[in-house]
Amino acid sequence: MNKDLEVRHCRVLVAVHESGGVVAAARVLGLAQSTVSETMLSLGRLLGTPVTLRRAGREATLSPAAEALLPHAQALILASEAALSAVSGQRQHILRLGTVESVSSFLLPGPLSAFRQSWPDFDVQVTIGLCEDLRRRVRRFELDAAITIDGVDRPGESEQQWNRSLASAQLGLLVSPRHPLAKTIVGQADLKSRNLLLADPEGAFNGLVRAWFRDERCQPKLESAGSVDGVKRAIQNNNAIGVLPTYSAAKELASGSLIALKVRETLPILALRLSTREPPLKSSPLHALTEQVREAFRQELGA
Repeated sequence: MNKDLEVRHCRVLVAVHESGGVVAAARVLGLAQSTVSETMLSLGRLLGTPVTLRRAGREATLSPAAEALLPHAQALILASEAALSAVSGQRQHILRLGTVESVSSFLLPGPLSAFRQSWPDFDVQVTIGLCEDLRRRVRRFELDAAITIDGVDRPGESEQQWNRSLASAQLGLLVSPRHPLAKTIVGQADLKSRNLLLADPEGAFNGLVRAWFRDERCQPKLESAGSVDGVKRAIQNNNAIGVLPTYSAAKELASGSLIALKVRETLPILALRLSTREPPLKSSPLHALTEQVREAFRQELGA
């Protein structure tokens, strides 16, 4: 029987701790729930004691032994990442950047191209995901940095993470020029019987839109199209009302193929934030990349 603590044990333990359970950890790690459960059982056999404790009417919590193991598990993950980076450094350095689809597709291509010309020995690997998951992956050393979206009033730094505001952007309600509301001024009450289409049902925009509709009686139905392009196609083909950051539809808005609804109430302002484990050194390539991204965002968004 293998008596060694493995990195897979550590990743699963940290993910269960940070996400609050096996199901959420499986989603964050991109694994089957059964795989996460079996890994936890394997860790329990290795420790000689259960990893989680169940209490009546409450969520399962980590056992004292698992809690004691957490800092060592995080250190082992870090050591593994450092070892892999050292090996990859013999070929090409890698920066692991996480972000959301709208940023990756519509804001990042320019600054990434400029960075690769300035730092040809570095390869930027971009991971697409949900904001909270990406920030968790930074805390677990699985990503070097994440660019995510929040409301402008979200708190900044935390004990486990350094955050920096890069730019702000406008969230828009977009329709086709043929839409019945295209030439009117609408209010929240006019939208309560409508379906609003988002790229992802669990993304950052969902919470921002729900918070914007303060009156529960005016809450619309939020649906998912699966992607930014899916939202655009539904707007143009099915008379839908799409919820997108205006930067992701800049070309369509400029050409007039999509229109931003005029809304009485001020729509949410988005904050594009950088998250890293600690502030990047000014001499580091990560600092250079984030500065190029920040400057490009400010030029593009005027913020």
